[in-house]
Amino acid sequence: MENNTTKSGLSKQIRIFYGVGDMFFTLMCSVYSYYLTFYYTNVAMLSLATVALLTTVSSIFDIATSWLYGAIINSTKPLKWGRYRSWLMVITWLLPVTSFLLYCRIGKSEAVATVFFFIAMITSRIVQNTPYTANVAMISIVAKTPDDRIHMSSTRATWNNASKFIWSYVGVPFLAILAGVVGEQYSYATLAAILAVGTVFGYYAHFKMFEGYEDTGAAEMANAAKAKRAKTNPMDLMKALFANVSLLSLLVIDLAKSLFSMMISGTVVYYFTYIALNKGLQANYTLIVAFASVFGSYADRYIGKKLSGRKTMIIFYFLMAALLLVSRMFYTDVWLVIALVSVAQLLYGCVATCSSALYCDAAVYSEWKTGKNAAGWVMGLSNVPIKIGSLLKSVLIPAALAIGGFSAMIAPADAPVAMCEAVVDCMLTIPAAFLILGAFVLIFVYRLPKEKVLQMQKEIDDKKAAEEASAAES
Repeated sequence: MENNTTKSGLSKQIRIFYGVGDMFFTLMCSVYSYYLTFYYTNVAMLSLATVALLTTVSSIFDIATSWLYGAIINSTKPLKWGRYRSWLMVITWLLPVTSFLLYCRIGKSEAVATVFFFIAMITSRIVQNTPYTANVAMISIVAKTPDDRIHMSSTRATWNNASKFIWSYVGVPFLAILAGVVGEQYSYATLAAILAVGTVFGYYAHFKMFEGYEDTGAAEMANAAKAKRAKTNPMDLMKALFANVSLLSLLVIDLAKSLFSMMISGTVVYYFTYIALNKGLQANYTLIVAFASVFGSYADRYIGKKLSGRKTMIIFYFLMAALLLVSRMFYTDVWLVIALVSVAQLLYGCVATCSSALYCDAAVYSEWKTGKNAAGWVMGLSNVPIKIGSLLKSVLIPAALAIGGFSAMIAPADAPVAMCEAVVDCMLTIPAAFLILGAFVLIFVYRLPKEKVLQMQKEIDDKKAAEEASAAES
């Protein structure tokens, strides 16, 4: 039987292990990122037009609904183990099933297979995004100070980035082993399902370590003041968004971060193919970047506490942009580019940590301003820049390459200067421009300094205590 007493402070388990579920979640999603299109074209044998339709429509659906998960969690009756914590248990068991079905062709008809895959993709996104939103929202429930939020975000990001190491050593070899056991046709589905099982256990570990930090559903409903503050309606959610300039600005700030990661990862293969003329170097680059990202995520628990999340992001956004622009100037010096971009990736590990903490600060402001705890809604909005970034990347890269006259028929050694410059503009110039934009938005629009957040949290806590004491007496 769980007690309903709300804990305070970060436990040793949370300080060390929060994020292990995110590591498995990222590994599970890596199968999707690296192999889904290949599976559809080369194993399921769908036409390119069908694959384009599937991925585009599902991406649009993802963007259109990414804000809903937090809204649903905030606006419905809390479940047994708490409004947010419960979702780490009640739906995650479906992850292996939905992950497996993403890579299973049904029937000989392409039309039937396409409908099935579309349903599988939509279902998979719902099952993934709901616990993901609840998981990140728990940062604002557990951590009550900006420093604790930085620490939790840092630990989560460190585990998350550790998945890059694991994937680089496990992904391809494990897939080859599974192909020999179950055949290529089912190897992708099996790999995705196995990693999804890891995600289930990882989220269960989070579920256990969060015990006592959030009121159970019964405890919340038993206290009228808590129930009123915790449950929101659509109007409350709109106020939480549009009365919060800092939250709106975070969507732009976070988009810059997302595009930095996506544009580089989406074009680095072109760089090593057409400019470095050595595709084998990409493996070295990937390993260096994985190490840099993990180190940056871990280091930010100290940097972010010293400078504050906002100041860290402003400084590092400008530094990352400068590193990319210098790389652009000397793009033919391959090892210099690898070195500079790797340092930028280290800084990215830091800012990825800070952005989660800033969303928590925005949730504090929202509760202070409206009197409603919309943490799930606010933290769920962090999904939106990721989804928009993914769509923008899929538009910007082909467009920039087309402007540069890219053609796969041109031998790498014969690639003209315009084509090479189009590649480095995708990889370096465009992300740098978005980072500079994000830094200026942080300076002039985001208005939640650390001291103000601490004061608002104190006022919220004092008001809660008074309301709950009054409700208990009556």
